[in-house]
Amino acid sequence: MHRILSSKKGVSPLIATILLIAFAVALGSVVMNWGLSLDLGKSKDKCRNAEIKIRNIDVAELCFGGFGKNGYINFIIDNTGEIDISGLAIWIVGDKGTRFFDLDNILIKKGSLYDKKDKEVSYDFTEFGNMQQIQFIPKIKSENTMEICPKNAVKAEKIGICS
Repeated sequence: MHRILSSKKGVSPLIATILLIAFAVALGSVVMNWGLSLDLGKSKDKCRNAEIKIRNIDVAELCFGGFGKNGYINFIIDNTGEIDISGLAIWIVGDKGTRFFDLDNILIKKGSLYDKKDKEVSYDFTEFGNMQQIQFIPKIKSENTMEICPKNAVKAEKIGICS
């Protein structure tokens, strides 16, 4: 029995290492080629052509008026994208809390401006505190649904007082 065990031969460590490296490289190239052929939805991204910018009002990006529960904001949005914007979600961050406001009944044609100068976008200073930041999130119509485009949002941090 001792003779059977001593007559077996194995693969040398150098050849085993070369075989393992070759197997790893072959498996890696198969996985990489498979990964490149995947469609991860980039072409189906409905928001890819939506782009907005905030126009300055005097020295600030937007302004607020009123005080207490009667606060409001005014702003100008420029549609610089290749499609029409069908709405805006406005997220106002205050030092006491946040306020979310939807403007779904608007249309900003591509290449045009949306000038908001009324008191429709309200803000309660007593509940939410002083404004720290305001984020505008564009919405587009896709078939019969409204798509929110958070990757295309813009932030305003320069907030002034409306004159």
